[in-house]
Amino acid sequence: MDRSIFCVCILFLISSCSTVTVKDTSVIAGARPLVTFVFDDGNETDYTLARDIFKSHAGVACAAITTNWLGTKNHLNASQLAELQKDGWEILSHTESHPNLRALSGSEVETELSRSKSILENLGLTVKNLVYPYNKTNETVKGIAAKYYRSAREGGSMPNPYALDRYELKSYSIKHNPGKMKNYIDNAYSEKKWLIFYHHQIDAKLKISDKNGNFISGEDLSFRPSGAMGQYTAGGIVFMGPAIYFTPLRGIPQADDTITGRTSGATCKLDRVIYNEKEDINGMIEYIHKNYPDMQIVTIDKGLDLLGIP
Repeated sequence: MDRSIFCVCILFLISSCSTVTVKDTSVIAGARPLVTFVFDDGNETDYTLARDIFKSHAGVACAAITTNWLGTKNHLNASQLAELQKDGWEILSHTESHPNLRALSGSEVETELSRSKSILENLGLTVKNLVYPYNKTNETVKGIAAKYYRSAREGGSMPNPYALDRYELKSYSIKHNPGKMKNYIDNAYSEKKWLIFYHHQIDAKLKISDKNGNFISGEDLSFRPSGAMGQYTAGGIVFMGPAIYFTPLRGIPQADDTITGRTSGATCKLDRVIYNEKEDINGMIEYIHKNYPDMQIVTIDKGLDLLGIP
């Protein structure tokens, strides 16, 4: 009798485990590897650089807009946003004034989230999803976000799990480490998870030497003999020498180029490229298309659709 009871118990446990396994397998089978690129704050380089990068790959991305900065220096204007949306980009809310929402009262959070959405919609834009400034949220903020948006994104530095919290979408900041970014893509593909990258203004940083004169903020830069062009942003320093930041506009700068400011006439020699975010982002997209052609690059809203999120 004891042996019979023992056998029945074993069969029951096996049956129970099998049920769990089937359930988990169905969840994994329904999952799919996705990648989303989000550009926070509404910087003008979303339009002047990122737009062309994604268009060249027949791809799309998302622009998260802080409405108080709309139309100000180095930020997007209404017509640029309309063109991005026409290209298939998704326009996201990034609040009205970019505060730490966790530090605000409930009524203040409500104002930030409702006004930013209505301002953008009054421009004729479709706005369904939110990005939390500084990736800061809590249960109160999430509850208010749910009144106005389909989802909201924070940080977390992890891919989104199969059973995701749509008001706490996880994301990685794009870093100046292409190898690490590709590892994130590899892992998301193998685990069939949704990988969201976020970034801000696109720029490049160069180590320089033999500087002669002072560059002027916003002036065009020419690179010879490579033929590249850019726009000067600011000076900087690196280990063992000076550096400059600039917005890459055309071509790829090469070591030993002579850099000349079109307005100031200042010059310097390019010793090495420390990073070039335009090329890095382009390389990430090419890596996805080459290695994982079935890994879709989608907007936030499309990702929610594909995963069956209401």
